[in-house]
Amino acid sequence: MEKYIQKIILLLFPFYPLWGLGFNYLTNQKISSFISLLWIPIVLYYLITKSNKLPKYLLFLIVFTIYHLSSVYLNNLVHANSNLYFVILSDPNVLACALFFIIENTNFDERFITIMNRNILLIVIISLVVSVIQIKYSSFFVSPEITDNEDNMIYLEQSRNFSIYSWININSLGITFPILISILLNVYDIKKITFPFVVLSGIIVSFLTKARYVMISAIIVFSQLFISSKMTVRNKIISIIFAVISIVLLIAVAENSGFNIQQVIDDRILEKDKGMESANARMTSYYVFLLKFPENPWFGVGPETREDVVELLGGEATLIHVGYLSYLYYYGIIGFVVLLVSIFYLLRKAFIVGRKFLFWGSFYGLLSFCFANATFVYFNFSEMGIVLAVIYLKYYDDKSLPELSESNAVVGS
Repeated sequence: MEKYIQKIILLLFPFYPLWGLGFNYLTNQKISSFISLLWIPIVLYYLITKSNKLPKYLLFLIVFTIYHLSSVYLNNLVHANSNLYFVILSDPNVLACALFFIIENTNFDERFITIMNRNILLIVIISLVVSVIQIKYSSFFVSPEITDNEDNMIYLEQSRNFSIYSWININSLGITFPILISILLNVYDIKKITFPFVVLSGIIVSFLTKARYVMISAIIVFSQLFISSKMTVRNKIISIIFAVISIVLLIAVAENSGFNIQQVIDDRILEKDKGMESANARMTSYYVFLLKFPENPWFGVGPETREDVVELLGGEATLIHVGYLSYLYYYGIIGFVVLLVSIFYLLRKAFIVGRKFLFWGSFYGLLSFCFANATFVYFNFSEMGIVLAVIYLKYYDDKSLPELSESNAVVGS
């Protein structure tokens, strides 16, 4: 059964955006609903046939998911055209719990990780190619969720770049892609030709998104090269040179393609012509949170922004635009603390793996996810990048130090 699970994961991840594209055209539905139907029977099989592992981060995530679903039900947030069963099956928290449970009870061998390394590199290559094409043709390979939705069309008007990831979610690139780069920085040695390509791809794709949090997430994952890695001073200098060359190449490609880098810096990063619109929206969110949170501090109002809050936001945003504050408002202190404990234990596990096995890809990738939710709201643990980060944690966590020393040369080749 484990070999079967490994094959499914290798086929599904990290090609999830491409599967999302195909599934959308075949069914006009998101792939996540199908994936839930695929994984839940496997969870039941594992529960029946073997003794199971339940690490602390997953235990608290399950508790939070139960709390979340209870909040949906008790606050009457099941929409009229839906039902509770569909809400449960389509919920990303349920999917995340199912995926993590299977991962934590599956042993991933060295051959699996070697193939996964190559698959991640391939999807990064595809991401880079599509991102460069989207410089000229902004709607190329973009999901109808954006092209056919008036509320989301503003992203195309701003020439935002989604690469291949809009077929999962409009926020997927910013969460998943930095984690992919973070993993590859640990997989390939600086002496390999693959390494500068990974650096180049991380810089170019992140900048082309025109999203500040994605650019900062890229900086976070690249910082591991100077903070946590055992690279020599010489190799760190080489890495800086690679980064500078990548930026120069980015400028050259952009200018030849008619892409105005200075305009991106002025409009998206510095917001010179918008009066710091994004920063003002977040300041408004802080104000509204301080005003409304005391009304339901312990249990929250449920995972939906109420009309009185939308009115107070004054059109700046349709929700409290800071992930941690939004979840405090939704779930109250009790639910939010449970979620934070889950995140703490996941980061703790990633840190231990990094310190013990010198694999920091998951830790810095997850850090970028935590940072992103300080700037917007997207605590989706079923994101492809997070699932991959957990898979690598499980692989390294299962390894003894002598085994790891022997296998690193093969995995990193």
